[in-house]
Amino acid sequence: MARRSPSNSRRSDASAPVASQPHPLREWLANTFGMIVAAPIIGMFAGFALLFGGIFLGIAWQVAAKPVIDSRYYAAFTESASGKIVETWAALDFEPENLPPGKLYWQRVSKISRCAVVEYSGGAADWNAPLRRAFCGMQLDFSENFRLQDWAEILQEGIPFTFMRDASGFEVQEIRVSKATLDWISKHPPHDTFGYSKPLPRTALEALREQLDSPVEIAVLSWTTTVPAFPLRYAPEHPELAMPAQVVASSRAWSGFGVVLVLLLTIPGLYIWRFGIRLFFFTEPSPVVLWVLTLLPLLALPWWGEVLPKIIARANRDWAMIATDMLDDVTRDSRLIATSPDDAEFAHGERLVWRLNQGQYADTFGRIAFAKPDPAPTNAAEVLAALQAQAAAQVARFTPQEQLALLQRLTQDKQNGRGRDQKVFTSAAEAIERDASADREVHRAARRFLLFGADYNVWDVDALEKSWAASASP
Repeated sequence: MARRSPSNSRRSDASAPVASQPHPLREWLANTFGMIVAAPIIGMFAGFALLFGGIFLGIAWQVAAKPVIDSRYYAAFTESASGKIVETWAALDFEPENLPPGKLYWQRVSKISRCAVVEYSGGAADWNAPLRRAFCGMQLDFSENFRLQDWAEILQEGIPFTFMRDASGFEVQEIRVSKATLDWISKHPPHDTFGYSKPLPRTALEALREQLDSPVEIAVLSWTTTVPAFPLRYAPEHPELAMPAQVVASSRAWSGFGVVLVLLLTIPGLYIWRFGIRLFFFTEPSPVVLWVLTLLPLLALPWWGEVLPKIIARANRDWAMIATDMLDDVTRDSRLIATSPDDAEFAHGERLVWRLNQGQYADTFGRIAFAKPDPAPTNAAEVLAALQAQAAAQVARFTPQEQLALLQRLTQDKQNGRGRDQKVFTSAAEAIERDASADREVHRAARRFLLFGADYNVWDVDALEKSWAASASP
């Protein structure tokens, strides 16, 4: 057999192609560029998986696991106390960074909840200063049409709430916001000025103040309701941790069907959640690492409404906003955060207060010193009649110049789209129309107000003038 010569062997080896070695810098750049290009797509899929996996797990916790824990925890709450509401506000949560650049619809991405500080005595505290506990309830979507007095829901079903009252018995409605929120709404124009009074609001803050300034509606709510008692339950060893009696009672109504529901939701939820965590890795992670990263965030299930959107935001901000809305629907009716007064939502935030003798109607509604009747009115018609009677009695004691200024301001307000208190002064204007001795200029102002402010018919005003005209004729 012929042997290959060494020289031929060397030539053959020399002519063989040499495999090219990748340059480390070039490989790093390629991988980095690929990750940058793929990151939005991966984030979209990862966010989607985390969203639905997290929702399944959140529902399982909310409707099954949490009631079991609550029922055992509240079993020790055997003592009762009657609390007194001593401070209230609405916590308006808006984060300017959540608003897309160039957009002004801040109210649509805001949430609002009611908070109350309750004072009570319990246990050894009976011999010391009363205890105080803060409760912040369900979050609602805020909007340009939101009214605090339309808030039919209270903190939670069976848990009372009311704003504090002034000397006239009117609610003093109050919103508290963060410093960042106040700065933003003070410097940016409103999203839309349609329907607002003239002069149009220049800032979102001015628009908000007008939006919530409804003196007659607030007066009706205030005079037909009272500040309720606040029933509490607490454990004898820890009276400082008292909870609303309704919450304790509801925790004892747990059903064993929750166990089945936990399994039905947890198994697919955990699988989808783990899949979403896996998408964050470009290479196959260690099973131990993957399970640790999968299970570790679930320790935050009691605070899932705040934690899950932040986790999803790491992958996709749009999915995070959807998660917030979905979790709000899941936890809306059971959300109740109990803390010390200093730790309540925006307890030390910026305060925006609405008093009925201030604001846009300070020169009209605010001119009258109203007092809650005794006995209190029971419906809106009785409240309006009481407001009209008190306004008429006090306007009758005004000087002609004061009457003229009031009636002119009322008419001007209506023409400028600011007429939420017009009905309160109709009786006062009618009395002037019937008064034969009324100043002629005041009489004309009353007529203009009734026709163009209170929207009376001409023949009705003419009927009021008959006695005045008859006595004035020669």
